[in-house]
Amino acid sequence: MVEKWNHFPVYMWAGPGTIRINRVKFPGTAIDEKVHIEGGLKIGARRLNQMGYNWAYCTYNWGFPPEIEKEDHEYFKRTVSEYHEEGLKVFGYVQFSNVVFDGSHVTKRWYAMDQYGNKINYYSGRYLTCPTDGEWRQHLAEIVKGIVEAGADGVFFDNVFGSWFGFRPCYCDRCQRQFREFAEGLGFKVKGIPEYLSENVESRAYLIWRRRVLWDTLSQLSKLARSINPNVIISSNSFEACLSKLAVMAGVDLRDAFRVQDLVMIENHQLPRKFQNLQIFNTMTYRIAHAHSSGKPVTSVPYMLGIGADAVYPIRNYLQGMAEAYANDSIMVLKGTEYFHNGRWTLLTADEFENVRKQIADYHSWFKGENGVWKDCYGKKTGKIAIFHPYDSLTFHWERTYLPFFAAQHELIRHGIDYRVVWDNFDGVEILLVPPIFEETELEKIKNFGGKKIFLGYSPFGNEKIVWKETYDRLVQSVKTEEQLMLEQILSLLNFSAYFNDPNWRKRMEKANFLFFNYLNYCYTFSHPFEAEELIELVKPYQAWSIESDGFLIVSSFERDGTLKIHVVNLEDRQVNLDLILPKNWRVEKVESYNYEGSFVHRIYSVTT
Repeated sequence: MVEKWNHFPVYMWAGPGTIRINRVKFPGTAIDEKVHIEGGLKIGARRLNQMGYNWAYCTYNWGFPPEIEKEDHEYFKRTVSEYHEEGLKVFGYVQFSNVVFDGSHVTKRWYAMDQYGNKINYYSGRYLTCPTDGEWRQHLAEIVKGIVEAGADGVFFDNVFGSWFGFRPCYCDRCQRQFREFAEGLGFKVKGIPEYLSENVESRAYLIWRRRVLWDTLSQLSKLARSINPNVIISSNSFEACLSKLAVMAGVDLRDAFRVQDLVMIENHQLPRKFQNLQIFNTMTYRIAHAHSSGKPVTSVPYMLGIGADAVYPIRNYLQGMAEAYANDSIMVLKGTEYFHNGRWTLLTADEFENVRKQIADYHSWFKGENGVWKDCYGKKTGKIAIFHPYDSLTFHWERTYLPFFAAQHELIRHGIDYRVVWDNFDGVEILLVPPIFEETELEKIKNFGGKKIFLGYSPFGNEKIVWKETYDRLVQSVKTEEQLMLEQILSLLNFSAYFNDPNWRKRMEKANFLFFNYLNYCYTFSHPFEAEELIELVKPYQAWSIESDGFLIVSSFERDGTLKIHVVNLEDRQVNLDLILPKNWRVEKVESYNYEGSFVHRIYSVTT
């Protein structure tokens, strides 16, 4: 539970290393150096603490060569000391998958190679590293050792996904050999690492191997950190782990993340807002993650368009993102850094954003202050409606699985239906929605569920209730061919290489909104072709209460000491009219509401049943 964790973190990249990396990533742009230096010291820590935060993700290792980065390590030691004085604990940042190509790094042989023998870009001036290179792994171990010995309270591994532009494996001889040996051990005969992903044998073997390499490395580094300080906290960036195929490609797996780490942090682009009349929200992320959390903290840092494109957000968006997380028994990591605002790079701790900080502090005072509502707003999840998380089918059969899975959740949320996402714990579930599943382990889980089941588009069993079948059948007929998948990957590689290596092509691609369309690939903004009415009518009887409103709301519910706690989060930028409809003899005992500029953001109803 949120109140049990008492973990309220901020992304706070600051200091000389952050100034330097911004110049590498975005050359020629202005940087507020004073704000960046102060942000990682006492004045920044005090302002974070005043907003109600008690943890900060701070930079130790951006990937510069050691002769340059030693300045950053000394600054980090000062950050740890001064943040501790102000009551904040500190994560130390590890650049897990790439380095700046400069200085002594120029002669290193640890770089990942594409299928043509070329290094693989990561932004400008940086290249991806090979995940199986021994020297690279030893380098990571030295970074982890330096962070813990500097007095940090946690270690944070960033960019474990490798590349946010899609499928970018390393094809070096060592990776090819290790992959073939691994695949043979599974009984697969493969030529080598695939050049694109599909449902073929090479792709299945690669995804399993990539996941194993990633989490073996993180597990070893975590053990090293804990051998130095048994109390150190481990986290990593599970980028887009719940909503995007990018995480699947990279080997990011929440089951492993919760096994290896003390908490999970999911970076994505789901800060609540409207986008071309579609509502963006982060609730699916939180609920999917909770299906695997086993009581560990679920946290997320949601952006809008991402690094280099986001100015400081309107205050309401921060409040909505925080309220949505808390209503889902999760925590929003505040994005305190990497804002490009009014033509320069800045931090949320700058003087000009005092009003933003005050409003966040005010909401936190209402939520978790001395008389905060968090002390009794949680409890056991009461929802009887659940949707199965088809993790392995999403991994190996994404195109045939993802759309019904996300569409059903979107409609449940839109219609004010509280639901859970489940994977291996079906306690309290009376009706289970089952997306298309194709893996044996998932088939067994569903066979063993004794409650009512509704299959979404497809069922591998006979005599089951199926909704959306005709629409789904039409969709799967248009699944991409092997030739199309290969061509898309070739074009993706060409675009990727041209963007980072040819300034003229980069200008043309930016003019054509290349990054914007790439952003749409991993931001949940799509509409879907399924009719919601039948599904909603089938699940409605399993929720005794309902909410009618003229706006988009997030609802969740908990039971505590015989009282039902119903959270309602308003994602509109206006006042929303709503009616809470209860069964006879149920009554509202108390309503607690946080308002901003005349309309509520977060409301909690206490209902006796």
